[in-house]
Amino acid sequence: MEKKDHSFQNGLLTGISVTLAAVAVLVVIGAFFVVPALRSGRNQASTSDAAESLLEKIEEINAYIDYYYIFDVDQEAMENSLLAGYVSGLGDPYSVYYTEEELDSVLESSSGAYYGIGVLVGQMEDGTLQVVNVFRNSPAMEAGMQKEDVIVGVDGQNVEGMELDQVVAYIKGAEGSQVTVTVYRASTGETLDLSMERREVEVDTVEYRMLDSNVGYLQLVEFDDVSLQQMEDALKDLESQGMEGLILDLRDNPGGLLTSVVDIADLFLDEANIFYMEDKAGNRVDYDAEDGTAYDGPLVILVNGNTASAAEVLSGTLQDHGIAQLVGTTTFGKGIVQTFYELSDGSGIKLTTAHYFTPNGTDIHGTGIEPDVTVEMETGADPDVQLQAAQELLQSEMGQ
Repeated sequence: MEKKDHSFQNGLLTGISVTLAAVAVLVVIGAFFVVPALRSGRNQASTSDAAESLLEKIEEINAYIDYYYIFDVDQEAMENSLLAGYVSGLGDPYSVYYTEEELDSVLESSSGAYYGIGVLVGQMEDGTLQVVNVFRNSPAMEAGMQKEDVIVGVDGQNVEGMELDQVVAYIKGAEGSQVTVTVYRASTGETLDLSMERREVEVDTVEYRMLDSNVGYLQLVEFDDVSLQQMEDALKDLESQGMEGLILDLRDNPGGLLTSVVDIADLFLDEANIFYMEDKAGNRVDYDAEDGTAYDGPLVILVNGNTASAAEVLSGTLQDHGIAQLVGTTTFGKGIVQTFYELSDGSGIKLTTAHYFTPNGTDIHGTGIEPDVTVEMETGADPDVQLQAAQELLQSEMGQ
């Protein structure tokens, strides 16, 4: 990351989760280099007046602290808290202030192999950080971490109420170093300290198998650099086993890389719009499929309330183009784009800068995508009634 560039487009289709195998938000750096005018002539005076008033109030508060406060003062911590609170005042959970260390952490590239612990974590609507998936052969699996565990601490520090990006910065570390993650397990009522060694983790973003009646099942857990190749390999293998119809499972998929969702949509579309974005000024950028299809058979997509962002893009575009029917429950509803901006001292901010739309012009933010067939299911329920419904629908499309 070069210091001369001051803005970075987020891998803009991240939803409520982050892979802590990577222990980094999935980002695309430099998709757009839009350096904003920090002060226009129209509002420069009012901005200066507000800044001067704020500085005067801070100086007044510092005077009271210097004179009356009985404990030591960590000036850097106070300044960081002030800046974080200032951005938080926007009331947008996706707009965040980062220290230089935090910014460096979240802007690391998602290559699919990481020094981390090997879990996918989601920030739920109530702010809790819940484990969505534990990857095979990972430090987290070996330490006993389970799906639906809630992360409440890292190395003895309480992280309840923190933003996911901040917790990521605490969990991330050097290869071979130790980290202790404290989790609350609702099924047993236990709070557990799980110690593990950070190491390179190869993320399997695709899981697949053949079901009865020549139905292929493929689950995509996130959109990462390795996902396209894993998808292509899985589709080829399933077709070699006689697949005649496909169920694509995007439940609990939080999103990920812009490049990944565009490439994966290209597997199912031929010269069609995938989605488009519009910024504050109404400028539009289109993302289109161009390379032809790798699979054009019957397709059903499974979705739920944790299907977010990039996963909603893929679901929405294939639904809009009549390529797939959706089964499950209404998706999460994140239809906005974030951009990272590096500040002059190396710290940075992430701001919401655009909306994205499905090909039919639908803005899903705050509403989500409605499935064609609604099927409710309790978490961890057995049998998987949503999968059963998807298979029945697919078999009917296959003429069975």
